[in-house]
Amino acid sequence: MNAAPPESAPRSRARRAARAALPYLPAVAAGLLLRGAFPPFEGQASIAFFAPAAPLLAARLLAPRRAALFGWVWGFAFFSSALSWFAPLSRNGGPWPLVLLGVVGLAGWCALFPALACAALSRAWWAPWREGRRLARAARERFVAAREGSPEEEEAEEDLARLRRRALRREVPGPLAAALLWAGAETLRATVGGGFAWYSLGASQLRLGPLAQLAALGGTPLVSAAVALLADAVAGVLLRAFDAVRRTPGATRRHLDLTLALALLLAAFCWGARHARALRAAWGAAPAAASLAAVDPDLPCIFTERNDGEWKEGYNRLVERSLLAGSLRPDAILWPETSLWSSLPDAPTEAALRRYVRAFGAPVLAGSTLLGPGGAAEPVRNAAWLFSEDGASAPYVKRHLVPFGEFIPLDETIPALRRLAPAGVTCAAGEGPVLLDLPLRRGGTARLSPLICFEDTVPATARASARGADILVSISNDAWFDGSCEALQHHAEAAFRAIENGLPLVRASNRGVCAVIRPWGESGEDAGGGFFVESVPVLPERPVPPYARFGDALFGFPCAALLLLALLPLRRLRRASPPSAPPSSSSTPSTPSTSSTPSTSSTPESPNHP
Repeated sequence: MNAAPPESAPRSRARRAARAALPYLPAVAAGLLLRGAFPPFEGQASIAFFAPAAPLLAARLLAPRRAALFGWVWGFAFFSSALSWFAPLSRNGGPWPLVLLGVVGLAGWCALFPALACAALSRAWWAPWREGRRLARAARERFVAAREGSPEEEEAEEDLARLRRRALRREVPGPLAAALLWAGAETLRATVGGGFAWYSLGASQLRLGPLAQLAALGGTPLVSAAVALLADAVAGVLLRAFDAVRRTPGATRRHLDLTLALALLLAAFCWGARHARALRAAWGAAPAAASLAAVDPDLPCIFTERNDGEWKEGYNRLVERSLLAGSLRPDAILWPETSLWSSLPDAPTEAALRRYVRAFGAPVLAGSTLLGPGGAAEPVRNAAWLFSEDGASAPYVKRHLVPFGEFIPLDETIPALRRLAPAGVTCAAGEGPVLLDLPLRRGGTARLSPLICFEDTVPATARASARGADILVSISNDAWFDGSCEALQHHAEAAFRAIENGLPLVRASNRGVCAVIRPWGESGEDAGGGFFVESVPVLPERPVPPYARFGDALFGFPCAALLLLALLPLRRLRRASPPSAPPSSSSTPSTPSTSSTPSTSSTPESPNHP
């Protein structure tokens, strides 16, 4: 009979698990630290330059698999804390187990991409550098074992100097490699599986206006690359400081990588400041402007328990605030997403909108659901119309649908899955952007291009809508996440669409942020909970930024290709041969004390001695 395990076995397993998890505690701490660089925290953008140093340092020191695990833990700690705004969904009709599963699943998915960046850096860039450190330890042992003044001692010292020079060739451009691979990972995250572009490193830099202007050149991946550039240089400084204390063999002392990173960042800041000044000057000198009003009716979430009195009060606020805005004679009034009280086509609703347009004295851009020819039997579409006294324009139908919110994956193959949709129905995607011609009171026409809800966080969707447009208009309904920081982060993400396309972006949101975002990312005053009326200049010939012309093909996709190339299962790197043969047995000191104990007099006096 087998003996029963000792009573201390569970405790021993727990201790082993704790020891195994201990090295990843810095990853958790650094991931949680990065959370402070995003809303609702204000003025903490500089955190983003330091928090990624932990996974980038792991990429230098650890083998690819362990570096990837460290990066994944770091990413999961960050994304799971950042996505805490999912919690209000449980108060708005979402079962809390599914909400928790959504947070864990999305955080785990997003964490895969910093893990890929760490693995690629470890494998393709830092593996030869780690091999050089191993050779340096061997050279140090030979140096200690050699007799003072012997050829073996001089040879070992030369090997150490040669290995330091080799390390510098990796360390100096190391931040550039980290910046490119990190940008590639974020580009993949924003593209694969429908894309989730929220919470990139670059999105934390909106408050640092000059640096955020890099998005006009290469999108948010380029801004993220600038942040990762300095973060990796910080990782190098920390490692060299540690090596100096530990007297690590072959370690370098010069911070040339930090010097290069700071020089590049300074150049980026100077260019960004000049770019923003030019946009402000063009904005102020525009010959025409569209006066736009946006209304936040503070409607309840559509999934909360039905209270007809609360909904009636909300629609009364919508009309009253629109009447007040109309008294200021805007060119158009913007209502949020799904702000109409019934799906279209619906003759009574359309007749009511024509009456409201006459009362307001301005057209109304409003959102609702659009029924297919088969009525409720077909998937509905999330749409927006521009209503005038003559009727409604052609609808714009939302193209980028939210998984599990507006549709259930595979619901076309398995129609029964549609019952799991929060609204009880599934949505169909639109085919393309729509330009709406808006006549201006002072003459001329402004071309509005609508976006609906999270579409203003998707770079490719916003870029397609910006073609030929004068103003981007985003209508959204943030009541799903009421009481969380989602609305603030949503607005911060949308601000980069204005920078990328060099266009103003006007946002009208229910229980969210209502404001005008200038083409350089600066926002007007938030009118959430009320309304605003603001003149938005219309530039007859605006300069089109490089990102608006070429998209991620200019920077993001090449970085993603570089990342995938670094991860290809190519033949493993051969272990580099030592720079010189080990000393022969005849030249090795015979006394144990000479070979094992370093002599103080035999230590070189050069400042770079390990």
